[in-house]
Amino acid sequence: MKASEVIQVLKGSIVASKEAGVESVSLADLEAYATRLEKAAAGTPDDVAAGEAAMEKFRTDLTEWISFRQRQHEHNLEMLRSVITVGQSALKSALLINAGAAVALLAFVGKVWSTDPTEPDLKSLATALLHYVSGVLSAAVAAGTTYFSQAGYGGEFGAASMSIGRVGHVLAILGVVGAYILFGRGSWLAFLAVGGG
Repeated sequence: MKASEVIQVLKGSIVASKEAGVESVSLADLEAYATRLEKAAAGTPDDVAAGEAAMEKFRTDLTEWISFRQRQHEHNLEMLRSVITVGQSALKSALLINAGAAVALLAFVGKVWSTDPTEPDLKSLATALLHYVSGVLSAAVAAGTTYFSQAGYGGEFGAASMSIGRVGHVLAILGVVGAYILFGRGSWLAFLAVGGG
């Protein structure tokens, strides 16, 4: 703060006090005022006006805020990319394991049926196959609902977009979890059918 600004602030305070009807000021009040003025002056260099210093501090704070927001945006974007990648992997895995199990079980049933149709419990194997096929369908439905989820979050459906996005999101997760559960249940039934328990 420049010396001329300190003098102007002091004169302004004296004028304001006179207009308020103050005739005298105690030494303690004058000392407290001088301390506050000294702190304000210490906050700015001697050759810089207080307004310029305040503007420079504002610019610095704004630059720091913009930098922070940019880093936060980049972090959120990377997290979104990783969530999408993991979700796609889960979908592909659910589809692959159920489809592979269905094909393998069909080949096994065909081989067993042609040699000895009474050996395994074919009804349980058919139920296991139904579970695998249902798992494939569940994973496919989950893949389809991800479109609705992304379109909803992208604002494609007007006022109902966020609601549709959330519903699609939940359905996609339930579809993948359902596909894994169906795979597990089908595998257990196949295990029991071939004499595992």
